[in-house]
Amino acid sequence: MKKLLFPAAAVFAATLCWAADAPAPVVKTAGEVDWHASGDLPPGAEYHLMYEDPATHAVQTLVRMPSGYALPPHTHSADETILVLKGRLDLTAGGSTRKLSSGGYAVIPAGTVLSFKARGFGGVQFMAAFAGPYDAKPAPAAK
Repeated sequence: MKKLLFPAAAVFAATLCWAADAPAPVVKTAGEVDWHASGDLPPGAEYHLMYEDPATHAVQTLVRMPSGYALPPHTHSADETILVLKGRLDLTAGGSTRKLSSGGYAVIPAGTVLSFKARGFGGVQFMAAFAGPYDAKPAPAAK
């Protein structure tokens, strides 16, 4: 009877090849976050692109908005997840408004009409992650 041995060298070589193709970790301190004005948002908001998946173009961003800043009703083609990091965000989605503060989050399915307004003394900062490429379309006019 022949013994089958799994060659350890082959496993090691495969691991090295897999590791060589894996993306490098992205790590930034708060001081290294580079804020940009967005061409898609009215003046006043800033964002930092944390990560974009090269295959799906799903994105993760940090967003900050001054108090009183508002986005009108709009939709996205991909699911969006919002996690409030500091401040307060009044979020209207699916016909109801919720007040989200630090630690609050929302998962908004693609195509859902949403709007929001930054509240609080220092505005709001949140993470927004999209399950696909980022886009924003004005909400269809109400009938």
